[in-house]
Amino acid sequence: MILQVGIPFQEQMLAIIRWIQSFSNPFLDVAFQWITMLGETMFSLIVVAWIFWCVDKDFGYRMGFACLTSVIVNTVIKAVCRIPRPIGYPGIRSLRKETAGGYSFPSGHTQQIGVFWYSLILKYRKKWMAPAGGILIFLVGLSRLYLGVHTLLDVVGGLLTGLAWVLVSNAVFDWSKRKEKPVLLAVFIVPMLIGLLFLRIPSYYKAAGSAFGFWLGYLMEFRCIHYCVEASFPRQIAKMGIGLAGLSVLRFLLKAVLPAGLLCNFVSYTGMVLWMTAGAPLLFRSLFRNPAKSR
Repeated sequence: MILQVGIPFQEQMLAIIRWIQSFSNPFLDVAFQWITMLGETMFSLIVVAWIFWCVDKDFGYRMGFACLTSVIVNTVIKAVCRIPRPIGYPGIRSLRKETAGGYSFPSGHTQQIGVFWYSLILKYRKKWMAPAGGILIFLVGLSRLYLGVHTLLDVVGGLLTGLAWVLVSNAVFDWSKRKEKPVLLAVFIVPMLIGLLFLRIPSYYKAAGSAFGFWLGYLMEFRCIHYCVEASFPRQIAKMGIGLAGLSVLRFLLKAVLPAGLLCNFVSYTGMVLWMTAGAPLLFRSLFRNPAKSR
């Protein structure tokens, strides 16, 4: 049996990981390391960029806001709960440990994939989306257990936190849309900036910089860029190529120019997301001469 009466809860959680890892083999090692990438923020941002640049600008903003602020929520909960990871316990083999920095609860990968798919399901409401999203969420959660970097408690906590956060984020975003005042999203941004004084850890500064850059870009686009996503298929391909290439170059330059440090982490991630939400749309509008649409 995996779970047994009379054994401490933490040991029960470790026993589940050991049981899952009893099925390990080289193929699953590689497969789950690829699957777990679906829960990483970079994957979500690339998809959000595609939606924002090529499909639906408003939904791209809504989904991006949920994904980026979710990372902040996850970091804060981890800092408060301070639950250690299962890495290093007897009988636990941990892979891809570079994605497992900081504390364990809740699982950031599971939370992120939950936010990602729940946002899509609420928007498009296609019959296939719920089962497809459910399977991928399950696989990402399972990958965190198989790789030995999270417990079942972390995975369940991450999923529930992510689903709840989508509802909170959407409610605030819709409120700002109804008022036609994106500045109202400062209800999240200001506390986040204050948190920089207390949570002096790289992951928080990166997440806060991303969210701040997103907000600045949203304000700029709303007030003066008025980017239109409509374009021919070749131009959509060109937009993705130019946008992602620009993001890669900017990331390289910022890393080369700025010294290491928390504040530089904040500035770098602010700049990269600001490119995604304002810089690239402004460039696309100039290159492809997209007319501004009235709001």
